[in-house]
Amino acid sequence: MAIFTHFDFQELTDNENNLNHQLHQEKKEVQHSPSKISVQNILAFSKALSIRKSDNFSFIENVLN
Repeated sequence: MAIFTHFDFQELTDNENNLNHQLHQEKKEVQHSPSKISVQNILAFSKALSIRKSDNFSFIENVLN
């Protein structure tokens, strides 16, 4: 059985805190938002998309531009 001292636990705690800090920094850097033009294009497409139920087929999808 291994014997751990107070210094071993302190080192483990410090390492864990450093890893948590790095993880939170990476999460903050990774978060991006889409550009305004991307959002506008998606909204324009959603307004132009028409999906209708058909008697012969399940659905008919048309882009109305």
